[in-house]
Amino acid sequence: MEAPNVTERTWIKIKSEENENGIDGYVFKVYSNGNLSVGYHQNNTKAIKEDVIWEGSFWKFKYEGPNGSYLRGADEAIVKRGPTH
Repeated sequence: MEAPNVTERTWIKIKSEENENGIDGYVFKVYSNGNLSVGYHQNNTKAIKEDVIWEGSFWKFKYEGPNGSYLRGADEAIVKRGPTH
């Protein structure tokens, strides 16, 4: 299945084998290859920015294990506030 069309400043779900429901990720950048740079709220404590890739039917983290960088300022606030449903 082809990756959905995603734009910057929107929210996606990031999933994994362990977490089928996924977590909310805020899209900061869409790369030319279709990968994304997203921010997410880790354990309701830290705002992290990390790359995700399309896995055929869902978005998943590009790298396994600890990765990414801490967000600060306005970017951190957006991610901690989360999507408005």
